[in-house]
Amino acid sequence: MPRLEEERDNLLQTGEEINKRAKRTWNEFADFALRDNVLEVAPPASLASAFTKVVSAFVSGIILPPISLLPFFNRNLDEKFAVLRKGPSFGKTNGYNTPKQAQDDGAVIMTYGSVTLEFEL
Repeated sequence: MPRLEEERDNLLQTGEEINKRAKRTWNEFADFALRDNVLEVAPPASLASAFTKVVSAFVSGIILPPISLLPFFNRNLDEKFAVLRKGPSFGKTNGYNTPKQAQDDGAVIMTYGSVTLEFEL
């Protein structure tokens, strides 16, 4: 049984080391979070968040409507999708008209239209 005791001692020692590392990591994080630098970063972060919302509204409300009128773009660009695996009702109908209809049928789809909208600018 000496080998079993050695293994137990090794496990206890490893557990103590992990516990010490976790405490040290937590203490370092607490020191960082309570420094003045975090307060200096918070206002620009909130401004960036607000700017992102303004740009998204601008693109979706002003830029995309004229682009959707171009003949090679469909009006419902965000509804573009590709069926990767058909659902059980795919053969009974004439395909899927919307991504929601495909998902409700259990099909696996890739909605590339919403990704295309993100790269329009």
